[in-house]
Amino acid sequence: MSPISSFPTVEESVDEHEIGDEYLTEKQQQQLALDEEALRETLEEEARAEKEWEERIRQERAHDDLFRLEFGVKSDSEYESD
Repeated sequence: MSPISSFPTVEESVDEHEIGDEYLTEKQQQQLALDEEALRETLEEEARAEKEWEERIRQERAHDDLFRLEFGVKSDSEYESD
């Protein structure tokens, strides 16, 4: 590959500086699609992780409530109101 061929053509140069999908090169459009998919997957993973965390907290609270009922243990807030 000669040094001159490594430079973008005028058309490629102009395409890189325009705004909007219609002005992106095919390679840039492919990369944009990959980036969008990766972002979508990341957001879905974060949403799943948040739901799992909320479910775990709910289960821990239910377990704590059962423990207090079974062993007659007062919660911290019950001690303060006495």
